[in-house]
Amino acid sequence: DTYDVDYDDGEKERGVQAELIKSLESGGGGGGGGGSSGGGSFREGDKVEARYRGGARFFPGKISRENRDGTFDINYDDGEREMGIGAELIKSLESGGGGGGGGADDLREGDKVEARYRGGARFFPGKIRRENRDGTYDINYDDGEREMGIGAELIKSLESGGGGGGGGADDLREGDKVEARYRGGARFFPGKIGFKNRDGTFDIDYDDGEKETGVKEEYIKAREGADSGGGGSSGGLREGDKVEARYRGKARYYPGRIRSDNRDGTYDIDYDDGEKEREV
Repeated sequence: DTYDVDYDDGEKERGVQAELIKSLESGGGGGGGGGSSGGGSFREGDKVEARYRGGARFFPGKISRENRDGTFDINYDDGEREMGIGAELIKSLESGGGGGGGGADDLREGDKVEARYRGGARFFPGKIRRENRDGTYDINYDDGEREMGIGAELIKSLESGGGGGGGGADDLREGDKVEARYRGGARFFPGKIGFKNRDGTFDIDYDDGEKETGVKEEYIKAREGADSGGGGSSGGLREGDKVEARYRGKARYYPGRIRSDNRDGTYDIDYDDGEKEREV
């Protein structure tokens, strides 16, 4: 048997064979007709992720049209459009609450992150402003700076950093006051975390001027009472903070305020007596 079909988009077709047609009349019911048109079938308006131009990464959007050849047109959330995408390049977000595929390591627009500004050694807090199609990201930093086209390897997410036991009180961060066993020796020497490496090791700036890279965590301990001492050490210095600084490196401290946090780890200071000093 064949059938004449009036399509919802206004097209008409005559003599369509039965094996090319599936009924929607009893689609909600039992086993026979249900399975094949279940979770794998995309419909117009469905929220999906698709591999733009067949690339490796998925980008969010909506099905705008289901084509007759079994492909789909997609309107991406960032404003891009793509036509004729194969179903194998699309995954549905309609029932996507469960799986682990797009988990905590996936960076998304709006995520709170830290990134190495201009590829430098230090991480600075900000937010993902845009996820680019080449796998890089644009970031708005908390201090007002913006940077475009940052590789994922220079970014770490802060979105899931609060959970679980692993990242608790023992988690060492850049700027923390610590003691470390220099070159793996028996004695501990005071210093600060200069950089946290991606392999789980740390670079240490010792108080006596020595520097050491790639120090394992088991050779480091947080300095006792580090948070209770001199001003502003625990959370790092920020623009607007009231401070005392040794003007031109002299012995005495003078009161003032942080005017600018420079990206090389120095600060510009406006002293209360009207003097100004850069790169302290």
